Amino acid sequence: MRCDVEASMVREKLGELNKESFVSLVAKLIGESKYVQNNPPELIPEEDRIVRHVMDALLPHSTSTGGGPLILNHVTYKPNRGNLIVEYPGTQPGKILSFVGMHMDVVTANPQEWDFDPFSLSIDGDKLRGRGTTDCLGHVALVTELMRTLGRTKPLLKSTVVAVFIASEENSSIPGVGVDALVKDGLLDNLKTGPLFWIDTADKQPCIGTGGMIPWKLHVTGKLFHSGLAHKVFPSQLLHFFLINFAFFFYFQNNIDACLSLKLQTRIYSK
Repeated sequence: MRCDVEASMVREKLGELNKESFVSLVAKLIGESKYVQNNPPELIPEEDRIVRHVMDALLPHSTSTGGGPLILNHVTYKPNRGNLIVEYPGTQPGKILSFVGMHMDVVTANPQEWDFDPFSLSIDGDKLRGRGTTDCLGHVALVTELMRTLGRTKPLLKSTVVAVFIASEENSSIPGVGVDALVKDGLLDNLKTGPLFWIDTADKQPCIGTGGMIPWKLHVTGKLFHSGLAHKVFPSQLLHFFLINFAFFFYFQNNIDACLSLKLQTRIYSK
């Protein structure tokens, strides 16, 4: 009950999405989409063009300017190809919630094959049109608006909220640019202790998150007997059967392949 009340208070303080601000930011980002097309060697994106717009929105509420609590970390491994990590500190050490995967590059677009200019935002009724509106500049704008609102309203949250805007998602022929380099340098290690949502989509519909993870571990205690004795409690076998049932409980109706895969993996592990 208390959690519901706290969540309601946070929602009330954050308010609704500022549509005018959101659309304005999307227009700026789509206006850069021509220069963030990712198809080396002909087209090498300059993700810092997107970073600049995001930072323009967040700097007034950041520690960099003294205007707010947001901590901005612009991480670059290649010229003009930066990543941006934004942190809103929580009150409880170790608690963290992260949004990762909002990439600042796009796939190519041939204007001659489009009915409208792909490199500028156009509005058709309730549709926002342009290269990157869904994959993924629209999500860059959406999460930017979330972080800006957090920085402006300063709600007391137990969990630290982190947004990781990444470079070079659409093409991996040039390594060491985006999330792979961030992981290698340990810059995302702190995200492992809390829920992580991967924000990206290649569809044409609104997307809250295409994936995520919540870390957990299970410790099994048993007696050291030969695994061939079925009436004994052998720890790895106990874990093996638990994971099989766990997988069937969550995935059987929609994805039997996941169950069979987990069953095979745990069977190998128990050997």
